[in-house]
Amino acid sequence: MVGILKFATLIALFMASLQAIADEPSRHDLAVGVDLGYVSVSGIESWTAGSVGKLRYADSGVAFNRAFLDYESRLADTLNATVVLQAYDDGLGTAIDFTEAYLEWRPLSQSANRYRLKVGAFYPRISLENVGRGWSSPYTMIFSTINTWIAEELRSVGAEFSWSRKPVSLGGAHEVGINAAVFKGNDPAGSLLAWKGWSVHDRQSRYSDKLPLPPLPQIQPGMMFEAQDPYVTPFREVDDKAGYYVNAEWRYGRQFLVRAMLYNNEADPTSIVGGQYGWYTEFSNFGVQATLPGDVGLIAQWMSGSTVMGPVINGAHVVDVEYDSYFLLLTRNFGKHRVSARYDNFDMTQNDTTPEDNNPEYGLAWTASYQYGLSDKVTLAAEWLGIKTHRCALVYYGLSPDVVEKQAQLTLQLRF
Repeated sequence: MVGILKFATLIALFMASLQAIADEPSRHDLAVGVDLGYVSVSGIESWTAGSVGKLRYADSGVAFNRAFLDYESRLADTLNATVVLQAYDDGLGTAIDFTEAYLEWRPLSQSANRYRLKVGAFYPRISLENVGRGWSSPYTMIFSTINTWIAEELRSVGAEFSWSRKPVSLGGAHEVGINAAVFKGNDPAGSLLAWKGWSVHDRQSRYSDKLPLPPLPQIQPGMMFEAQDPYVTPFREVDDKAGYYVNAEWRYGRQFLVRAMLYNNEADPTSIVGGQYGWYTEFSNFGVQATLPGDVGLIAQWMSGSTVMGPVINGAHVVDVEYDSYFLLLTRNFGKHRVSARYDNFDMTQNDTTPEDNNPEYGLAWTASYQYGLSDKVTLAAEWLGIKTHRCALVYYGLSPDVVEKQAQLTLQLRF
């Protein structure tokens, strides 16, 4: 019933938005998307079904990837509102819920400085890959390992201040900027990454989602994990402490962009509320985007960090892991055609000695994607993904620690 009501709400918002756009089109911008097709998978059962596979789908067949609504409204000359809704049919939350909802104030400036204040729920300013409406990637259907984890577990509920300037001394093509945010509500972030490992898929967590954790290890009674909910709600506040991130970037026209970030959710690793632990999660992120000779687009991103949970035992937290991942993506347009290829590399090391909780892993993934734009509203896409992983914890489930998973999919993308 809740899903039906949310679907009805989405339709009502869509119709009301169409009417508002018709009445005053300059103040409203609405994008609606639907992705569906056929997917073929092989390997082990998906994490979305409560298992340990890194792909999204547990079975081959017709797939409703998602529907989204991305609505922007200009409330005043310097104030905008944005709401992004995502719809899935996988039962991990209500059928329709939001992934972002925020206000953005861009005051007028008499100087070369530009300012922006964003307040609400939004993605941290990390991805160079997911730059389309609805936090879509225009290059591939499946996100990189880094941006898959961001889609799963990272969201800011707070305020972000941004400053940018085009230094006259460097010429008009150069632009520098700084972003800093204070946020709450992301304390369990790191639990999926530590216990499930890196993944590759296109699913974005919504604010009502309860995501399944792999079956947790059975350890001595009373030690840890007994109070852990088998599902994680990643955007929950556990300890009432605020986290932060700081981001800096330099852009040279449309040819080159470099971005660097420091992130820390400042969660108390010994806190627990309603079966959700706080995970102290921090990382550094570095990304580069460039246009190479021959109009080939390049995106490279690297992330390195750590996440810990629980009290310190024998010199380390009960769960204490360090993680690292990078990817390299090449893409090129040929008229209505786009071809993209991406290489991902990822690993995780473990500092704790908790028995039967062996989380180290390393692996790599290759993605090849082809898109054909039938029109500005209809795109056909074909994509192949192969991921090879060594993860020690797979032996707990009667599996080999070395596993290869593959996915091929044909997708019809509709945009309005």
